[in-house]
Amino acid sequence: MRRLGLSAALLCAFASQALAWGPEGHSIVAEIAQLRLKEPAAKMVHQLLKGRSLASVASWADDARAERPETSNWHFVDIPLQFEKYHKARDCKANEQKGDCVIKELVRLRGDLRCSAGKKQIEALKFAVHFIGDIHQPLHTVHDLEGGNGLQVDLFMRGMTTCTDKSTCKPVHTPMNFHMVCDVGLINKTTWNWGAYVNRLEDGWLKSAEAARPDIDAGTPVDWANETHGVARTVWHARPTDDVLDDRYYREVLPMLDRQLGVAGLRLARFINEAFASDYCPVR
Repeated sequence: MRRLGLSAALLCAFASQALAWGPEGHSIVAEIAQLRLKEPAAKMVHQLLKGRSLASVASWADDARAERPETSNWHFVDIPLQFEKYHKARDCKANEQKGDCVIKELVRLRGDLRCSAGKKQIEALKFAVHFIGDIHQPLHTVHDLEGGNGLQVDLFMRGMTTCTDKSTCKPVHTPMNFHMVCDVGLINKTTWNWGAYVNRLEDGWLKSAEAARPDIDAGTPVDWANETHGVARTVWHARPTDDVLDDRYYREVLPMLDRQLGVAGLRLARFINEAFASDYCPVR
């Protein structure tokens, strides 16, 4: 995306990730959570992943989708933009071949993470890491145009990574669909190193008054989906009429992107901590 000539290759590279944050986004969410794990959660994660980090498995659910088509719909929830809130019968329909939706799966995973064992427990952890990231990606809560996959836009912004001298460099045109902009485009316009993005959030949004609220990591998957859908409606309707996403658009949505990545990490940490701190099955 740094050069127009790369756009086709990048579109192909990211085509398999059309239903999720790219690897960078999922790694950012996972690492924020990793830094906030308590005992015995940290010990259990270390044991289940054989010493690997949450970030190392954060995109596993995308890779597993090809062999596990019944997990396909677990990555999102289809709320039409015309509605403000989630409605179970309308937005989370069961499909034997593709599953239901991310909200119902996260409810199941809370119990599976604490009460299952062996391979099922390991998979529950990997799914939870990924799907809590997904439910905070704004377009994962949008039904319209397949969550923006069917909306073509022109990414035409310098961002923070395109060049160092903003007085002389110019943005380049990078065509992509709108879903991909939220998955990878905006993140890659901010930094090419997901670890640096984590540091940026630790020094930025994660030190904000909102992040310090004692209830910021609380809520249910329905609460999270409704909140994310509100962000999605703002991001969607803030698009310029010509669908050329420039630096003005970037500056407007970047705080929302930071917030969604940061709060997803906090909620993932609490989800894992509470699961492994519980003495009950099913988890109360």
